[in-house]
Amino acid sequence: MQLNYPPKLKAISIHPPFAYAIVRCIKREEYRSKSTNRKGWVLIHASKSSASDEYFSEYGINPSTVKRGAIVGACKITGCLQTNYEEYAYQLSEAFEFKSPVACAGSQSIFWGATNEERKVVFTLASEQIKKYLLTKSVSHH
Repeated sequence: MQLNYPPKLKAISIHPPFAYAIVRCIKREEYRSKSTNRKGWVLIHASKSSASDEYFSEYGINPSTVKRGAIVGACKITGCLQTNYEEYAYQLSEAFEFKSPVACAGSQSIFWGATNEERKVVFTLASEQIKKYLLTKSVSHH
């Protein structure tokens, strides 16, 4: 396999109910304690954590339909707003769910990249799904 992904592409690990709510366009903001200047595409990684599983029902998501420990989709970060609670709301758009989630371990840092050979393969597979999505989108709008 030829490794090919944008060098600035990063992933963000999120508890599964929130990760799936983002890629299914139910949730349009992600709240974090640190601001970001990052804009553009980011990979959405559903962590293996079950700490927030009670939120699946709030979003109308069946937990048996999700994959944990995988990059499950992507979206664009379009901005970052400070909320009243010393939190920051990352503004998300163009979210979509991958047809084939890409299994990989996540990371504690907010944004993480293709820092080893396994992740380079994972980011390449994820980038291919973003390219297919963008191609399908551009064809359907013509």
